Amino acid sequence: MMSDRKVAVLTGASSGMGLATAREMARRGYDLVLSSRQPEAAADEIRSAFGVRVEAVAGSIAEPDLAARLAAAAQEMGGARALVLNHGGPPVKPMMALTDEDWSGAFETMVVGPLRVMRALVPQMQAAAGGRVLAISSFTVKSPWAGIGLSNALRAALVNALKTAALELGPEGILVNALAPGYVETDRIREWNDSYARQENVGVEDIIARTLETIPLRRYGTPEGYARLAAFLLSEENDYVSGQQVLYDGGLVVAN
Repeated sequence: MMSDRKVAVLTGASSGMGLATAREMARRGYDLVLSSRQPEAAADEIRSAFGVRVEAVAGSIAEPDLAARLAAAAQEMGGARALVLNHGGPPVKPMMALTDEDWSGAFETMVVGPLRVMRALVPQMQAAAGGRVLAISSFTVKSPWAGIGLSNALRAALVNALKTAALELGPEGILVNALAPGYVETDRIREWNDSYARQENVGVEDIIARTLETIPLRRYGTPEGYARLAAFLLSEENDYVSGQQVLYDGGLVVAN
């Protein structure tokens, strides 16, 4: 069944910033194709809350057949006009402890998989004479952390691939960006805070206070704030921002 509403496809959309972005796109009237390992609960919630059509496609972005399944679902709904590329984080290890298998597995999830999905969906945007692509990235592309070398390196690889795509797809009206969060209050940040507190034998509140001192705004971002910026970049309101990694970080990178 066709609809006059635009269609957005989102991977990694069942929690955190991915889910918040899906909710915001639905609030703005987009029909959705949602993907994650278990997308059904998020899809049911969004259908009920916003009255839009939502197709749930279960799978990992590293699975070779996911891209074709997402493209088929989007085409059935009228064709994708917006695409959000998101995935889980890789193993946390020191650089010299990373194996060839660590690198190849993470490369498949963080670079090959997202680009495969993009290749499958961009033709629908080309057919519509325009579209928007956005990757959920990280501020550590610009300001690397120790211990997360896989993330630092491979997120940077994807960002530069997307910048290249922005150059090539711009003449067809397709805008391509990455949106990099700093400290956003998600389950992952809470897990990190708990882990650091245990390692240092201090209270979680001490870890949080120390972190906030590094952020000029002295607070965490929110998934909802991130999602509002993402939705702008994915919309036709964004008519000139392309080839960028935009930071949602409260001034963290410029201050450090």
